[in-house]
Amino acid sequence: MKILLISNDQMTASRINRYFTPGGYGFIHYTNPLKAMDNFNEIRPDVVLFHESEYPRHWKLSVKSLREQFSRDSAVFILLVDSLFGDEDVHKAHFLGVNGFLPVDAPMESLESMILRYKVAPEVRKSHRLFPVGDHSLDFMFMNPSNLQLINSHILELSVNGAVLKIEELYKTAGLVEGTVLKNCSLKTHEGIVNLNVRIEHTGVIFEIVFLDGSENWQTYVQESIKALL
Repeated sequence: MKILLISNDQMTASRINRYFTPGGYGFIHYTNPLKAMDNFNEIRPDVVLFHESEYPRHWKLSVKSLREQFSRDSAVFILLVDSLFGDEDVHKAHFLGVNGFLPVDAPMESLESMILRYKVAPEVRKSHRLFPVGDHSLDFMFMNPSNLQLINSHILELSVNGAVLKIEELYKTAGLVEGTVLKNCSLKTHEGIVNLNVRIEHTGVIFEIVFLDGSENWQTYVQESIKALL
Protein backbone atom coordinates (compact mmCIF):
# COMPACT_ATOMS: atom_id res chain seq x y z
CA MET A 1 0.00 0.00 0.00
CA LYS A 2 1.41 3.39 -1.03
CA ILE A 3 0.93 6.38 1.27
CA LEU A 4 1.64 9.78 -0.30
CA LEU A 5 2.19 12.68 2.11
CA ILE A 6 1.96 16.29 0.91
CA SER A 7 3.56 18.38 3.64
CA ASN A 8 6.53 20.63 4.29
CA ASP A 9 6.74 19.45 7.90
CA GLN A 10 9.71 17.11 8.17
CA MET A 11 8.73 16.05 11.69
CA THR A 12 5.32 14.86 10.47
CA ALA A 13 6.96 13.07 7.55
CA SER A 14 9.40 11.35 9.91
CA ARG A 15 6.62 10.21 12.27
CA ILE A 16 4.60 8.71 9.43
CA ASN A 17 7.61 7.07 7.81
CA ARG A 18 8.83 5.49 11.07
CA TYR A 19 5.40 4.12 11.94
CA PHE A 20 4.17 2.81 8.60
CA THR A 21 7.26 1.64 6.70
CA PRO A 22 8.12 -1.27 9.07
CA GLY A 23 4.54 -2.52 8.64
CA GLY A 24 4.96 -2.98 4.89
CA TYR A 25 3.50 0.34 3.74
CA GLY A 26 5.23 2.28 1.00
CA PHE A 27 5.87 5.95 1.84
CA ILE A 28 6.29 8.84 -0.61
CA HIS A 29 6.79 12.43 0.52
CA TYR A 30 6.23 15.60 -1.50
CA THR A 31 6.74 19.13 -0.22
CA ASN A 32 5.33 20.69 -3.39
CA PRO A 33 1.59 20.03 -3.86
CA LEU A 34 1.65 20.92 -7.57
CA LYS A 35 4.37 18.36 -8.29
CA ALA A 36 2.45 15.77 -6.28
CA MET A 37 -0.69 16.42 -8.32
CA ASP A 38 1.26 16.04 -11.56
CA ASN A 39 2.38 12.58 -10.44
CA PHE A 40 -0.90 11.17 -9.09
CA ASN A 41 -1.48 9.09 -12.21
CA GLU A 42 2.05 7.68 -12.22
CA ILE A 43 2.22 6.96 -8.47
CA ARG A 44 -1.34 5.64 -8.14
CA PRO A 45 -1.39 6.23 -4.37
CA ASP A 46 -3.63 4.16 -2.12
CA VAL A 47 -3.74 7.01 0.40
CA VAL A 48 -3.03 10.74 0.09
CA LEU A 49 -2.34 12.67 3.31
CA PHE A 50 -2.53 16.45 2.82
CA HIS A 51 -1.32 18.94 5.47
CA GLU A 52 -4.13 21.46 5.03
CA SER A 53 -2.83 24.41 7.09
CA GLU A 54 0.45 24.52 5.15
CA TYR A 55 -1.26 24.76 1.75
CA PRO A 56 -4.76 26.21 2.39
CA ARG A 57 -5.15 27.22 -1.26
CA HIS A 58 -4.07 23.89 -2.71
CA TRP A 59 -5.94 21.12 -0.90
CA LYS A 60 -9.12 21.68 -2.94
CA LEU A 61 -7.15 21.53 -6.18
CA SER A 62 -5.37 18.43 -4.97
CA VAL A 63 -8.47 16.43 -4.06
CA LYS A 64 -10.21 17.57 -7.25
CA SER A 65 -7.24 16.37 -9.31
CA LEU A 66 -7.18 13.04 -7.49
CA ARG A 67 -10.92 12.47 -7.94
CA GLU A 68 -10.67 13.12 -11.67
CA GLN A 69 -8.46 10.03 -11.83
CA PHE A 70 -9.42 7.77 -8.91
CA SER A 71 -12.54 7.03 -6.87
CA ARG A 72 -12.90 7.43 -3.10
CA ASP A 73 -12.35 3.68 -2.65
CA SER A 74 -9.31 3.51 -4.93
CA ALA A 75 -7.43 6.49 -3.51
CA VAL A 76 -8.25 7.65 0.01
CA PHE A 77 -7.75 11.38 0.64
CA ILE A 78 -7.24 12.41 4.27
CA LEU A 79 -6.80 16.02 5.37
CA LEU A 80 -4.45 16.66 8.28
CA VAL A 81 -6.02 19.71 9.93
CA ASP A 82 -5.68 22.09 12.88
CA SER A 83 -8.33 23.61 15.14
CA LEU A 84 -9.03 26.47 12.70
CA PHE A 85 -10.50 24.14 10.07
CA GLY A 86 -14.18 25.11 10.21
CA ASP A 87 -17.54 23.54 9.40
CA GLU A 88 -17.81 25.32 6.05
CA ASP A 89 -14.53 23.78 4.94
CA VAL A 90 -15.69 20.36 6.18
CA HIS A 91 -18.78 20.58 3.95
CA LYS A 92 -16.67 21.64 0.96
CA ALA A 93 -14.24 18.79 1.59
CA HIS A 94 -17.00 16.16 1.71
CA PHE A 95 -18.47 17.53 -1.52
CA LEU A 96 -15.10 17.35 -3.28
CA GLY A 97 -14.45 13.77 -2.18
CA VAL A 98 -12.29 13.93 0.95
CA ASN A 99 -12.55 10.65 2.89
CA GLY A 100 -11.68 11.93 6.35
CA PHE A 101 -10.07 14.50 8.65
CA LEU A 102 -7.50 14.04 11.39
CA PRO A 103 -5.59 16.47 13.62
CA VAL A 104 -2.07 16.79 12.33
CA ASP A 105 -0.69 15.74 15.74
CA ALA A 106 -3.03 12.74 16.16
CA PRO A 107 -1.47 9.41 17.18
CA MET A 108 -0.32 7.25 14.31
CA GLU A 109 -2.64 4.50 15.51
CA SER A 110 -5.60 6.80 14.81
CA LEU A 111 -4.32 7.51 11.32
CA GLU A 112 -3.86 3.82 10.57
CA SER A 113 -7.33 3.05 11.91
CA MET A 114 -8.82 5.64 9.55
CA ILE A 115 -6.88 4.22 6.59
CA LEU A 116 -8.06 0.68 7.38
CA ARG A 117 -11.68 1.79 7.11
CA TYR A 118 -11.05 1.90 3.38
CA LYS A 119 -7.95 -0.17 2.66
CA VAL A 120 -6.47 -3.60 3.33
CA ALA A 121 -3.47 -3.86 5.65
CA PRO A 122 -0.26 -4.98 3.87
CA GLU A 123 0.04 -8.16 5.94
CA VAL A 124 -3.51 -9.18 4.96
CA ARG A 125 -2.80 -8.54 1.29
CA LYS A 126 0.44 -10.53 1.47
CA SER A 127 -1.00 -13.52 3.34
CA HIS A 128 -4.02 -13.83 1.03
CA ARG A 129 -2.15 -12.85 -2.17
CA LEU A 130 -4.80 -10.24 -2.87
CA PHE A 131 -4.89 -8.01 -5.94
CA PRO A 132 -6.46 -4.53 -5.76
CA VAL A 133 -9.55 -4.26 -7.94
CA GLY A 134 -9.31 -0.47 -8.28
CA ASP A 135 -12.22 1.05 -10.22
CA HIS A 136 -13.21 -2.24 -11.86
CA SER A 137 -16.75 -3.26 -11.01
CA LEU A 138 -16.78 -6.58 -9.15
CA ASP A 139 -19.68 -7.15 -6.79
CA PHE A 140 -20.53 -9.66 -4.09
CA MET A 141 -24.00 -10.38 -2.71
CA PHE A 142 -24.97 -12.49 0.29
CA MET A 143 -27.72 -13.00 2.85
CA ASN A 144 -27.22 -12.38 6.56
CA PRO A 145 -28.52 -15.57 8.27
CA SER A 146 -29.13 -13.60 11.49
CA ASN A 147 -31.77 -11.25 10.05
CA LEU A 148 -32.28 -12.52 6.46
CA GLN A 149 -31.16 -9.16 5.06
CA LEU A 150 -29.77 -9.22 1.52
CA ILE A 151 -26.41 -7.44 1.52
CA ASN A 152 -24.66 -5.87 -1.47
CA SER A 153 -20.95 -5.18 -1.40
CA HIS A 154 -18.16 -4.04 -3.70
CA ILE A 155 -14.98 -6.11 -3.99
CA LEU A 156 -11.90 -4.04 -3.14
CA GLU A 157 -9.31 -6.82 -3.44
CA LEU A 158 -9.50 -10.35 -4.81
CA SER A 159 -7.57 -13.63 -4.87
CA VAL A 160 -8.42 -17.21 -5.82
CA ASN A 161 -8.80 -17.93 -2.10
CA GLY A 162 -10.90 -15.01 -0.92
CA ALA A 163 -11.71 -11.33 -1.13
CA VAL A 164 -12.01 -8.05 0.74
CA LEU A 165 -15.39 -6.35 0.58
CA LYS A 166 -16.73 -2.83 1.12
CA ILE A 167 -20.27 -3.15 2.50
CA GLU A 168 -22.85 -0.73 1.10
CA GLU A 169 -25.34 -0.77 4.00
CA LEU A 170 -23.38 -1.67 7.11
CA TYR A 171 -26.42 -1.90 9.41
CA LYS A 172 -27.56 -5.02 7.56
CA THR A 173 -24.49 -6.93 8.81
CA ALA A 174 -25.70 -6.92 12.45
CA GLY A 175 -25.01 -10.28 14.11
CA LEU A 176 -22.29 -11.37 11.71
CA VAL A 177 -19.05 -12.40 13.45
CA GLU A 178 -15.72 -13.86 12.45
CA GLY A 179 -16.06 -17.54 11.56
CA THR A 180 -19.62 -17.25 10.26
CA VAL A 181 -20.22 -19.36 7.14
CA LEU A 182 -22.33 -17.70 4.45
CA LYS A 183 -23.99 -19.99 1.93
CA ASN A 184 -25.19 -19.41 -1.64
CA CYS A 185 -23.40 -16.09 -2.09
CA SER A 186 -23.15 -14.50 -5.53
CA LEU A 187 -19.84 -13.29 -6.93
CA LYS A 188 -20.13 -11.21 -10.10
CA THR A 189 -16.96 -11.74 -12.17
CA HIS A 190 -16.01 -10.79 -15.70
CA GLU A 191 -17.22 -14.24 -16.78
CA GLY A 192 -20.62 -14.01 -15.10
CA ILE A 193 -22.14 -14.79 -11.72
CA VAL A 194 -20.62 -17.53 -9.55
CA ASN A 195 -22.35 -19.10 -6.55
CA LEU A 196 -20.10 -19.62 -3.53
CA ASN A 197 -20.00 -20.53 0.14
CA VAL A 198 -17.61 -18.38 2.18
CA ARG A 199 -16.32 -17.90 5.72
CA ILE A 200 -15.98 -14.46 7.31
CA GLU A 201 -12.44 -13.73 8.51
CA HIS A 202 -12.93 -10.12 9.59
CA THR A 203 -15.95 -7.83 10.06
CA GLY A 204 -16.37 -4.06 10.12
CA VAL A 205 -16.64 -1.48 7.35
CA ILE A 206 -14.23 -3.77 5.49
CA PHE A 207 -15.07 -7.50 5.39
CA GLU A 208 -12.50 -10.21 4.70
CA ILE A 209 -13.86 -13.52 3.40
CA VAL A 210 -12.40 -16.89 2.42
CA PHE A 211 -13.95 -18.94 -0.38
CA LEU A 212 -14.98 -22.45 0.69
CA ASP A 213 -16.46 -23.93 -2.47
CA GLY A 214 -18.88 -23.08 -5.23
CA SER A 215 -20.25 -23.94 -8.61
CA GLU A 216 -18.16 -25.90 -11.09
CA ASN A 217 -15.09 -24.08 -12.44
CA TRP A 218 -15.56 -21.12 -10.06
CA GLN A 219 -11.80 -20.83 -9.51
CA THR A 220 -11.30 -20.41 -13.24
CA TYR A 221 -13.81 -17.56 -13.26
CA VAL A 222 -11.99 -15.86 -10.40
CA GLN A 223 -8.59 -16.34 -12.06
CA GLU A 224 -9.91 -14.76 -15.24
CA SER A 225 -11.17 -11.81 -13.23
CA ILE A 226 -7.74 -11.37 -11.63
CA LYS A 227 -6.02 -11.50 -15.03
CA ALA A 228 -8.32 -8.72 -16.21
CA LEU A 229 -7.04 -6.53 -13.37
CA LEU A 230 -3.33 -6.94 -14.18
